[in-house]
Amino acid sequence: MIRSVDYDSVAIQFDKRYERSDYRPVWKLLIGYLRGAQGPILEVGCGTGHWLKEIERLNIPTVGIDPSRNMLEAACKKQSGAAIIQGEAEHLPGKDNSFDRLFCVNSFHHFQDKERFVAEAARVLRPRGKILIVGLDPHNGLDQWWVYDYFPQVVRIDKERYPSTEAIRDMLGSHGFADCQTEVALHFPDRLPARTALETGRLAKTTTSQLTVLTDAEYKEGIGRLVKAIEAAEARGEMLVIGADLRVYATTAQRMASLVNIRPLP
Repeated sequence: MIRSVDYDSVAIQFDKRYERSDYRPVWKLLIGYLRGAQGPILEVGCGTGHWLKEIERLNIPTVGIDPSRNMLEAACKKQSGAAIIQGEAEHLPGKDNSFDRLFCVNSFHHFQDKERFVAEAARVLRPRGKILIVGLDPHNGLDQWWVYDYFPQVVRIDKERYPSTEAIRDMLGSHGFADCQTEVALHFPDRLPARTALETGRLAKTTTSQLTVLTDAEYKEGIGRLVKAIEAAEARGEMLVIGADLRVYATTAQRMASLVNIRPLP
C-alpha cells in the first residue's frame, strides 16, 4: 500500500508552497497545454484550487476533483468558477468522451491505483483529447535534496509513490494514448543555511508531502539528524548549508480516436 497523506490536516498551510517557490514555469507550460481546448477541462487532484483559479481567465468550463473535503473547501473560497467535486481519481466524474483536456499537477503520485486512473482518463477524454501529468521522477538519479539527505527513508517511499516518467509513458500507451512525451517543466535549484531553514519553519512537517507522509517518529529522527549536523558544523566554526536540485517533469499524451485493443484492467 502506498503511503498516503492526510490532506484534511494540512489544507490550511498548503498554499504557502506557492509563496516559497516560483511555479511560473509550470503555469506557462499549463497554459500552452490548454491552448486550443474546445470543451470542458478536468483537473484531478485539484487540492485547494490554485491551478483552477489560474486558468479561470481562459473562460472554459472547468471541473476539479479531489478526495479531501478541507482542501476543496479552500478551493471553493477561491471562487474560480470551476465545478468542485469530492471524489477519487480512480472514479472520475463525467460520461464517456466528456472532457477535452485532463491534467494533474503534483498529484499523480498520491493516486492509489494509477492504472485505474489512466483507464478512467481514457474513458472521460474525447477522442484526441489530451492528458498532462506533472511530478517528480526519483528513479533517474539526477536529483539532490536535503530531504533525501536527512530523511533517507523518503527516497524509498518516493520511489514507491512516483512511477518513473518512462513507466508513465508506458502506462499511457497501454491505455489508448499516443504521442507520449516528457519534458522538464520546472527546475528547482535552492541553497540556504540549515539553521535559518529550521528556525523559520522551512523544514516543518507540513511543507512537503515527503515530510508529511512520515510518521512523527521518523520526522523527529530526521530533524535530530539535521540538528546534529548543524551543531557539528558550528563547532568547527562553519555554517551548514542545505540545498536542492530538483526537476519536475511534465508528461503529455493524446487519446487515440479509437480505444480498441487496449489492455484490459483486472
